[in-house]
Amino acid sequence: MAPNNPNTDKNQQAEELEFSDEPVLGEEEAALEKEFAALLDQHLPGAGGGSDQSRQTLMDLTVVAIRDNDVLVDIGGKEEASIPLTDFPLIGEKRDVKVGQQISAVQMGRNEDGSPRLSHRLARTQQAQKHIQQALENKVPIRGTVSSVVKGGVMVDIGLEAFMPASQIDLFKIPDLNKLQGQEIEAYVLEYDPGRKRAVLSRRQLLFERRESTRKEFLDKIIPGSTVKGKVKSALDFGVFVELGTVDGFIPREEISWDRGKSPAEVMAPGTEIELKVLNVSSDTGKVTLSRKRLTENPWDKIEERFPVGSNVRGKVVAVQQYGAFVHLEEGVTGMIHASDMSWSAGNKKPTDYVREGDEVTCQVIEVNKEKKRLSLGLKQLSRDPWSDVEEKYTVGSRHKGTVTSITNYGAFVKLDDFIEGMVHVSDLTWEKRVNHPKEYLKNGDEVEVVVLKLDRNERRISLGIKQLADSPFDAYLKAHPQGSIVTGKVTRFAPFGAFVELAPGLEGLIHISQIDEKRVELPEKALKLGEEVTAKIIATEKKNQKISLSRKEAIKAAEKENIRSYMKKENKQAGMGSMAEAFQALKEKKNG
Repeated sequence: MAPNNPNTDKNQQAEELEFSDEPVLGEEEAALEKEFAALLDQHLPGAGGGSDQSRQTLMDLTVVAIRDNDVLVDIGGKEEASIPLTDFPLIGEKRDVKVGQQISAVQMGRNEDGSPRLSHRLARTQQAQKHIQQALENKVPIRGTVSSVVKGGVMVDIGLEAFMPASQIDLFKIPDLNKLQGQEIEAYVLEYDPGRKRAVLSRRQLLFERRESTRKEFLDKIIPGSTVKGKVKSALDFGVFVELGTVDGFIPREEISWDRGKSPAEVMAPGTEIELKVLNVSSDTGKVTLSRKRLTENPWDKIEERFPVGSNVRGKVVAVQQYGAFVHLEEGVTGMIHASDMSWSAGNKKPTDYVREGDEVTCQVIEVNKEKKRLSLGLKQLSRDPWSDVEEKYTVGSRHKGTVTSITNYGAFVKLDDFIEGMVHVSDLTWEKRVNHPKEYLKNGDEVEVVVLKLDRNERRISLGIKQLADSPFDAYLKAHPQGSIVTGKVTRFAPFGAFVELAPGLEGLIHISQIDEKRVELPEKALKLGEEVTAKIIATEKKNQKISLSRKEAIKAAEKENIRSYMKKENKQAGMGSMAEAFQALKEKKNG
């Protein structure tokens, strides 16, 4: 069994409290209930009185004057009689009696002056007893006026003083009972003792029955799919409670707004009048589940029609992250401006350089994904694309000055203007063979001259070079030593297929094993030594791979031919012209010694 979630329990308790049909009584009120009998004896000790009084005839009289301590009434025959003012119920600080009012009274005998002694209190009591008995037997409400507040409840004048405990006054606890004083109310008679003229009332039962009746009528009328009006009672984290007259409804958090993750309190404030859609009515519990958002269609159903690609929209920035900013366009629709779509400006800039939370911004819809509910927006698309004429401004081979904005392991980014940035690959920094890291040659903020090597407008990429500003060691060397030249260098390393010779700093040539000597060579290191200076002839070049092929064998042949020419020139001066064959034979004999 899964462990209890304390948060879930709290939410459930809160929901049950909102839907509770029974009032919640405090500990103090519960304790007072235990003193109920004592309170009755205290406040309703019994009026006493004999049977003779109960048989007095009721008279209907008219009030003709109200004095300080008594009330004058017309008893006929141009005679008047007085009734004590205290016989009339006290409403607040005043007695409930007016001149011209028709009242009832009974005669209790005569006063010392011979005038009839009348009692309005006894008349009301006699009338009330009959009504109270009927109300108790038929379970019908009786009307009365709250005359005073006492410990544990209130006294209600219903013709006689009746007691209503605090727990029976309302469905919910009333903090200040003094506010009820003087109010006319209706209540059920819970208990009645005719002999002691003692009655106990309950307004709570009457209110509960009326509420249940009204609730049932209301629940019978509403059906799922219908709309109702209500007033927001409370907005909690898990939903909102709404007062629908005598019935409370509940809006789950997910039914409040099309905006995901929005707090209920942000959308609905207590006291707000609102129209809602009924989702479900439980006949068992009487709970009504409502929805605010379903009164409008899902904003993503026709998102492509309402926010077409290329249209300009206006919204409020609700969040800014490192990768972009979120813009709320309307309820349920929030798009994102990626950092790369903030500006055409080159260089690394943060979204906060352009927008702040709370800003009202105009942007352009650049992509709509209905299935994933994603809306891509752009700020830079509202202005002209600087890459539209980049091919004319930065032609391949052109030279420009720029500023280094960032350095990575594979190269350096160079800002050419406010909007265009290119990259110098590590291999295009210098003609030196080995580069450990671009930072050995450049740092952020350096002003550098570059040459455009390659441009791709669609991919928005410009490849730049620094080493291409000068001839490569290969080109420089070949300008001075074209193919066919006899050159000199030192042997730097061997390979099974030949020997490498350093011709200039950072530039090597290869003597293939077949070009080392006129005789067959099995291993290069048998014919040559490391560091040995050798003379060779450039027999081939490959500019793309910057390769120079050398031949020591051809250099030897060339040297031999040169020796022959030099020898013949010398012999011709000394002995005149001789045959070529003779001269070559003489040179060969001299060489072989």
